[in-house]
Amino acid sequence: MRELYIQQKVFKITDHYPILDAAGNPCYQVDEEFRFFGHTVHVTRPDGSHLFTVDKEIITWLPRFKVHFSDGRELRLRNRFAFFRKQIDIDPDRLGLRLEGNFWDRDFTVHRGDQVLGSIHKAWFTWGDAYELKVIDERYEELFVAVVIAVDCIIDSEKSN
Repeated sequence: MRELYIQQKVFKITDHYPILDAAGNPCYQVDEEFRFFGHTVHVTRPDGSHLFTVDKEIITWLPRFKVHFSDGRELRLRNRFAFFRKQIDIDPDRLGLRLEGNFWDRDFTVHRGDQVLGSIHKAWFTWGDAYELKVIDERYEELFVAVVIAVDCIIDSEKSN
């Protein structure tokens, strides 16, 4: 199991922050583009090699995001309307992934079939959004980080609406 940490800034026009491991070493760099319409986030390794891009689909009723990996894979996430639970579909037909979360948008788990890939905990009472990620199966770490970035974008998009 691997633990990763995200600490976003409070006052921001665009996000630029590292994702750190338990020792405080940068594992990923997250950079958001400034746009009037849409939302694009690029994620790279500390050496600058591109891993994936998260793009918001513009004309939708509820937030929808597409993740484009550098190896050509794609992943789609869409928010569904639901009471008291966060319902986010993650390409359910192709990958068998699902996200389960609570009403307060604080704790989520990512599942592939019956297997838990990891958990996401959003900290209370912090300057900016702070997340603790626990990646149980490290083979899916990049996929897990992509889901976390997209979920954060969905939550931010809901707050801004």
